[in-house]
Amino acid sequence: MSNFTFIYPAWLLALFALPVILMLSRRNQKQGLLAPHIAQYLDPAKATNSRSKLSLFSVWWIITIIALAGPSFSTSERPSFEKTQARVLIMDMSMSMYATDVKPNRLTQARYKALDLFSQWREGVTGMVAYAGDAYTVSPLTTDSATIANLVPNLSPDIMPYQGADAAKAVERSIEMLQRANVSQGDLILIADDIDDNEKGAINDLLSGTPWRLSVLAVGTRAGSPITMSNGSMLTQDSGQTVIAKSDISNMRSISQSNQGAFALVQADNSDIETITQFIESHSLTAEVEKTTQGVTSRVNHGFWLLPLILLPALGLFRPGVIWSVLGFALLATQPNPAFASPWFTDDQIAHQYYEQGDFEQAAKLFTDPEWKGVAQYQAGQYQEAENTLSALDTERARYNHANALAQQGKFGPAIDEYKRILENNPNHAFAKSNLEILEQQQQQQQQQQQQQQQQQQQQQQQQQQQQQQQDGDQNQPQDQANQQGQQGQQGQQAENDQSQDSSSSSQGQSQPSASDSSGERPQQSANQSQQQNDNSGDGQTSSSEQELSQTSGSNANQTQAGEGDEKQGSTASATPTSAQQQESDSEGSPQMAHAQPSEASQDPDRKKLEQVESVRDPSRLLRAQMMLQAQEQGAPNNQSKKW
Repeated sequence: MSNFTFIYPAWLLALFALPVILMLSRRNQKQGLLAPHIAQYLDPAKATNSRSKLSLFSVWWIITIIALAGPSFSTSERPSFEKTQARVLIMDMSMSMYATDVKPNRLTQARYKALDLFSQWREGVTGMVAYAGDAYTVSPLTTDSATIANLVPNLSPDIMPYQGADAAKAVERSIEMLQRANVSQGDLILIADDIDDNEKGAINDLLSGTPWRLSVLAVGTRAGSPITMSNGSMLTQDSGQTVIAKSDISNMRSISQSNQGAFALVQADNSDIETITQFIESHSLTAEVEKTTQGVTSRVNHGFWLLPLILLPALGLFRPGVIWSVLGFALLATQPNPAFASPWFTDDQIAHQYYEQGDFEQAAKLFTDPEWKGVAQYQAGQYQEAENTLSALDTERARYNHANALAQQGKFGPAIDEYKRILENNPNHAFAKSNLEILEQQQQQQQQQQQQQQQQQQQQQQQQQQQQQQQDGDQNQPQDQANQQGQQGQQGQQAENDQSQDSSSSSQGQSQPSASDSSGERPQQSANQSQQQNDNSGDGQTSSSEQELSQTSGSNANQTQAGEGDEKQGSTASATPTSAQQQESDSEGSPQMAHAQPSEASQDPDRKKLEQVESVRDPSRLLRAQMMLQAQEQGAPNNQSKKW
C-alpha cells in the first residue's frame, strides 16, 4: 500500500457534493401532502424504500468518484516515440540586410523572427545555414533548438568570408544536410530580403520533384532603402552611386508557392511566424515516428475494477422500452444537420478566416468590406488593386494603408502627401511619421542619384570631346612637322642664294685688289659663310628639337590617357567583395604593426593570455573561424553576380 496513489485526485472533491444531494432529497420528502410522522404510519414500506435508495445512491456515488480518481497500486514502462520531422532554417547574411526600410534594420528583424521560430519548434530536428557569397553550416541537425537559438544574435554580414548573395547555394547545402541525416521529407525555411531571377530558377531546379518544402519569410520592401554599414557609411556602387536595396517580393512568393511552402511578409506582430509554423505543422502530420531508447514510466489505473459495481444500477435499463427510448434520444442528439452549417457565417467572416490562415488572395476575393478588401490586397502584394480600393475611403486607417500601397509602388510624391494629411489630423500617428521620414530620405536620394547621373554624363561628354580633340591633334601633327621642314628648307636655300650674291658683288666691286686685301677679305667671307651655315644649322636644330618636343608631348598625352583609363578600370567601390585570403592578410597585417612598436601591455604575458581567452569566448569569432574553415574547404565561390 506504500505505492498506492490517486492519478486524478481532483475527482475526490466531488465527494463533498454527496451531503448536499442527500439534504436536498430529504427536504423534498418533507414537502409532501402529508406530514412525515403521519406518512410513515400510513405507508411504512415507502419510507423504508426511500431510505434504502438514498443509502444505495450514496454507496454508488462514492464508488464512482473513487474510480474516476484513478486508484493506482503499480507502475508500467511504455515505449516512447518521437517525430522525425526535420527542418533547416536558412538565414540571409548579405550586406543588404543592413538596409533600414524595416526598422531598426532587416538584420535585427530577421534575428528576432528566427528566435521566435526556434521557440515554436519543440519536436523533431532542426539545423541552420547562413549564406552570403557562399553558404555555410552554422549548426547541423539537432533536437536542441535552444543551443542554435543562442547562435542567432552573433550572426552578421561582417563575419561572412565572401560577400554577395547566393540563396541557391544555401538551399543546396540544406538539402545535403537533410540527405545525410537520412530524412525522407523536411522543410526549408528561408529568411531573406531578395531573390533574383537567377536564384529563383536555380532553387526551383533543386527542389523540383523532391520531398522538400520551401517556406519564405520576406524581410524587406519593394521600395527598399540605402544600406547603412556598421561604421555608419552608405554602401555605394562602382560608379559612386548609393546602393538602394529593393526586395523582389514576387519572386519570393513564387518560389514558396512552386515548392509547396508558405509565404509571409515580415510583420510587427507575430502573425508572420504563426503563418509559417501553422502551415508546417498542418503539413507534417504524416511525418515518420521513431522509437526512442528511453521509455516512459506511467501509473497503472486500477479504477476499472470498480466498473461492475458502478454498472449495477444500469440493470434497470433492461426493462421493456427503456433501452430503445435512450437510443432514440441519443440518435437525435448526434444527427448532423449540414444544411444549416454555412448560413451562420457571412462572406466577410469566411474571408477573415482565410486572412488569418495567410491566404490573402482568397480573402481579397471574398471580402465585401472595402477597407478589409484593400488590406487583404495589400498583404497579397496587389498594391495597384489596393490603391484603387482604398482611394475612395476617408478613414484614417484607410488613408494610411492607401499611402503604404502608393509607397510600395514607388509613388513617393502622392504617398508623402497622404502621410502629411494623416499627420495634420493626427500628429501622434507614429507609423505615418516614421514612413514619411523614410520616403523623404528616399526621395532625396533619388534626386541625388539623378544629379550624379547627370554630372557623370556631362563628365563623359567632356572626356569624349577631349579625346576627340587629342585625336585630331595627333592627326594634324605630322602635317605641321612636314610644313615646318619645308619652310626650313626654303629658308636654307634662300640664305645660300644671298651668300653667293654677296660674294659675286664684292668681287666685282674691287677691280685691282692687293694681296694683303684679298687675303684679308677671304677670312671675312669664310667667317660670314660659317656664320650663315651655323645659323642655318641652328634653325635646323631648332626645328628638329620642336619636332621632338611635339612628339614627346603627344606620347605624354597618350600615356596620360592610358593612365587615366587604368585608374578608371582600377577604381572600385566599397561594394566590391573581398576574398577570404585578403581578409586574412589584413588581419595578419595589424599584429605586425603592433609588433614593430611593442608596448608594456603587449609584452605582459598574463594580459596576452587574458586577451586570448576573451577572444576564444566571443561566439562571433568562433562562428567566423568555423566559416573560414568551411570556406577553405569549399574554395572561392564562382557566382559573384550579386555583390551585396
